[in-house]
Amino acid sequence: MDDLTVKTPDQRRQLLAQALATSLAKPGPRRVETQSDFSAIVVVGKPPNHVLHLLLSVFTVGVWLIVWLIVAASGGEKRFMIAVDEWGNTTISAL
Repeated sequence: MDDLTVKTPDQRRQLLAQALATSLAKPGPRRVETQSDFSAIVVVGKPPNHVLHLLLSVFTVGVWLIVWLIVAASGGEKRFMIAVDEWGNTTISAL
């Protein structure tokens, strides 16, 4: 049975801290971009190195452009929000 009591602000902050710790412990590059009392934006991944891809495209006479386009379209950073409502429920939403 779910606990339907309203949580105190300190309890909500603690729940958010626990959710962030769990999220940041997962493998791969992750960081907290912004954080308020009851929500945080987490960034997963890192942006592609465009200078490296440009150099590879030049040295391969444009053949590497295909790879660069795929990496630029599918790779990079993904953002999601972790929030705790007044009842202590934690939600994770893709942004």
